Amino acid sequence: MTFDYGSETPPSEFVNPPTLLKSIGLPRGQVKLLNFRAKLSDVWQCADALPLHHPKQHVVCLHHFKEPMKFDRSLDGRTRREITAEGDIAFLPADAPTMLRPILNDQHRFLSYSYLIVEPAYLVEMALSNGISRQLEFIPTFATADPLLHEITAALTTVPAISDPAENLFIEAVLNAACARVLRNYAEVRYPLCGPPRLTNDQLGSAIEYIHANLSESLDLGSISRAAGLSAFHFARLFKEATGQTPFQFVTRTRMQRAKQLLRKTRLPIFEIAQRVGYRKPSHFSARFRVVCGCGPDIYRRGAQF
Repeated sequence: MTFDYGSETPPSEFVNPPTLLKSIGLPRGQVKLLNFRAKLSDVWQCADALPLHHPKQHVVCLHHFKEPMKFDRSLDGRTRREITAEGDIAFLPADAPTMLRPILNDQHRFLSYSYLIVEPAYLVEMALSNGISRQLEFIPTFATADPLLHEITAALTTVPAISDPAENLFIEAVLNAACARVLRNYAEVRYPLCGPPRLTNDQLGSAIEYIHANLSESLDLGSISRAAGLSAFHFARLFKEATGQTPFQFVTRTRMQRAKQLLRKTRLPIFEIAQRVGYRKPSHFSARFRVVCGCGPDIYRRGAQF
């Protein structure tokens, strides 16, 4: 059977499905990070309800277990008893037959874990955009330590702290970094190609011009990269090489520079300045301004008058 890990509606066979704590992903759902918490006894029941199956997507299982756990895992024709804990991952390539069963059935223990789910076509597009052939062979991987991938995905937990109109750029950048990690560590690349070495002056100028012209809008990586005539994956890497900043960092800095200019040179109320630089709520603008500039916009304005 084929199992859709990207569905946020649990199968009817799961009597007590895991609790979905958070879901974050790209707008079209090509990449998702789902955070779960479940009773170990419910994981046991789910294992009974979900026998050997084929994942529809590439799946990275990120383990957040505070104490080591033992599982029997079948993966691509191999079976292994693994001991896994916080900081470990398992990689399930799309269509590779897999099955997982806990060794113990503890009624009182809870498990926290995440799934990074990537549509196969998305990784192919990412590979091509970065000068790699579509001839990829993904490596089924039993539990192994990957602290860097844990750190990358953990960065997404900061998203709700300050609502920001550049939030989409940040999410795309982090998820694409996670996908790049999967390509680098869990795929064998065949027939490497040669991609463009850098952004041309015209491409960089077009991107920056588009950002300046649309600061009041919710900018995303796709629209900025299209202005430069490149794919989102390739553009993000080349933009950082050209400017020393990620698109998210550049957009945020540009918004704050425009805001400081308006605070110094106009008497516009702060709520209107917030809207002009892309923030729908003045409180969100003030919070971001304070983080970037070290003081609130009202204090900055008073100081700029002397």
